[in-house]
Formats: sequence, C-alpha cells, structure tokens
Amino acid sequence: MKTLKFNFNDFLNLFKLNKNISYEDFSKKISVLNISDQTGTFAVRSNLDQFIERVAKKDNRKERLDLYKEKLYKLLVLEPEIALAEWFRRYGELPENINFYFDIPQTSILDGNTFTGRTNSKYGRICKNINFESFYNTKKLYSNDSEYTFGLLKAMFEDFKIRNSLAGPAMFDHICNIENDYGQFWLDFMIGANRASIFNPATYNGIMNSLFKGETIFAPVMGWNAYQVGFYSSSWKNFIATDVIPSVVENGHLLHQEYLSYQDQSMFEIPKKNIDLYLCPSEQLISKYNFDQKYRNQVDAVLFSPPYFDLEIYPSDDQSFSNYPNYQDWLKGYWEETVKLCVEVLRPGAKFAFVISNYRNKQKEEVQISQHMRDVVQKYMKLENRYKVQWSAISGSRQAKKTRDGNFEDLWLFVK
Repeated sequence: MKTLKFNFNDFLNLFKLNKNISYEDFSKKISVLNISDQTGTFAVRSNLDQFIERVAKKDNRKERLDLYKEKLYKLLVLEPEIALAEWFRRYGELPENINFYFDIPQTSILDGNTFTGRTNSKYGRICKNINFESFYNTKKLYSNDSEYTFGLLKAMFEDFKIRNSLAGPAMFDHICNIENDYGQFWLDFMIGANRASIFNPATYNGIMNSLFKGETIFAPVMGWNAYQVGFYSSSWKNFIATDVIPSVVENGHLLHQEYLSYQDQSMFEIPKKNIDLYLCPSEQLISKYNFDQKYRNQVDAVLFSPPYFDLEIYPSDDQSFSNYPNYQDWLKGYWEETVKLCVEVLRPGAKFAFVISNYRNKQKEEVQISQHMRDVVQKYMKLENRYKVQWSAISGSRQAKKTRDGNFEDLWLFVK
C-alpha cells in the first residue's frame, strides 16, 4: 500500500549509483551536457577536459582541473549518499508531520488589490514531498526537455554528465572549495533546473477567506494537492476537484485519510470536511460523470490556477496540451469547455476566479494567455475585479515561478 510521505530512502532508491568506478576512469568519463540539446537524451557536448580547454582561456580553471575533478569524484562516487541527503533535506524532505499542514495560520494576505503569495509558503512543502517523482520529473516547454531537475540529477550521479554552468568560472570555484558542506553546490545546481511550480496553500486559503463565501468549492485542477491542503484550514465544508495526474488524485484520497485520522485523534473539535475527487480532464467531466447534473447550481466558488498551455509538461496521458496541441484549439476545447462546466455548477451570484500570467513560449514569443483566458470567461460571466498575486520580491526570467512579466500573476474574479 502506498504511503503518503516520501522519505530519503525512497529518493535514494531512484538512483543506480556507480560507486565502483576508479578515479582514473571517472576522470576520463566526466563530461559536460549540451544545453542546446532537445532530444531528451542528455546528449554530451564534450568531455570535461575538452570543455575546459576550449572555454578557460583567460582564467586558471585548467590549472585547477585536477582539484575540481577530485571534488566531483568525492561528491558523485565516494559519498553520493551524503551529497544527495543534503539535496533532499533542502528540496524534498517533509520536516513536520502531516498534521502540521492541516493548520495554516489565518493571516490577512490582501494589501490593496495584491495578495502576498509568499506568506507562510512553508505549507507548500508537503505538495512537493507527496508528489515528489511527478513534481521533479515535470518538464518545461518540450516533452523531450533535458533540463528538468530529476533528469539532471540522474545524468550527473549515474552517468557523470554535468550541466555546463557547473564548469563556469564561479561555480567551478565553488566546487574546488567544497569541504564537507554541499549547500553551495546545490544552490548552484538548482539555478536553471526546470521544475513545476507550487501554488502556496496558505495563499489559496487566504484568497478563499477574502473573496468568497459558502460551503462548497470546486477546483478544475488539483494543483499538486495545494488547494486541498489550503481547504482543510478554511471554514468551507466541501472540496470538489479533478486532475489528470493519477498520483495526484491518489494522494488527494490519502491526504483526506490523514485528515480524518487527525480529526479522530485530536483533543480539539476539528471541523468535518468532505472531498469528491476525479481522475479526469475537467472538460470531460460532463460526458464521463454527468458532473453538471450532479452539482448543478450547488457550487459556491471556483478557484484555481489553470495550466499554462505548454509551459509545464508533467507525467500524464491526458494533459490538456496533449489533447489540444494547437493553442487556439486548446482555448476552445479545454478552457472554454471548462468555463462552461463551471457556469453549470455554480450557484447564481457565485464567484469564479483563476490565477494566470503571460509567459514566453518555446519560440521565445510572449503569449497573452492571461487576457485570452479572461476574454473567454467574459462570454459567460461578469468580470468583477482584477487582483494580483505577488510571489516574490525579485523578478527574473530564470526563476522557478511561472511569472514572466515580473513577479506577479493576475487573479481574475468573475460573478455568475
């Protein structure tokens, strides 16, 4: 039986570590990945010696290359468990018991028309942990992306292929200075390593409290279980959601079992909560489950961050981008049909909100997805307000968040 919490042994078992290779053979095999590769095969640009010979014309990397290799040999061959334990502690481990995440502090996060998305962001940690494999195997823009986090980890620890950035002057120096702490190495490694984004459960909870009233909320995607986590700390009674990643739906059920156990064991009165979860694309809920008949005029709110068309490609046979690879078809076949479904199940006067921002596609073109999706919703509901969600204090094209027009996303609020 699957357990909800993902631990370090689970993580370590995902690797086939090569601990028997000699330093001499390792020194010959260590190579640099081709960052332009789009085959998904983690193609090599050159071996490390050739790479340094070519790029280190004006610094002393060639003179320090033996030291650099020795440090990498220690990290990747002599003590990979120690190095990977540090990575897992920083990016995968769940530091608290699961019950901790059912009690998000009720803090006001609305300042003017902006929600502060980083408040109590630690509550999103559970979403990364319980969805560990799917989350860190999520790719960006290309189904054959070679720069997603877990792929890069396996290429490095199993085949001794490193990102070219790790051999750049600053990171080369950091590696040469490694003693017994791999913290700086992992900070360097994670720069530019593609991974999915997590909607802060505390932010979801705060938006629910600020903009909506009622008992029943519907999320047409499950957002790595973040919305469900936020729901448990709210006054709302019923959470309905659907997703196309089987493990996310399964984890939703396991999460609810944990909540019921927490409720039974607590000395305090814990509110009763109900969930109804589906493994199904939202635009197919009517045809497959008669969802509109089951919930017609019964939903008090819809709140979610929809997919960004082709920006994140995660493990699923039924992702909306796969079903509708043309953007205009996606807007009509996935998004408009999802909106129409929501109109059917929302009560008159109930509210619908989604969080999105524009982004750059694989052709480096700006996609006005926020405005396009807003325009579709306006065909069926009245636009009440536009808010912003601020995710960080610093903007940048290489940050992990999906924002590409700064450090904000739009929150569009409509009324049926």
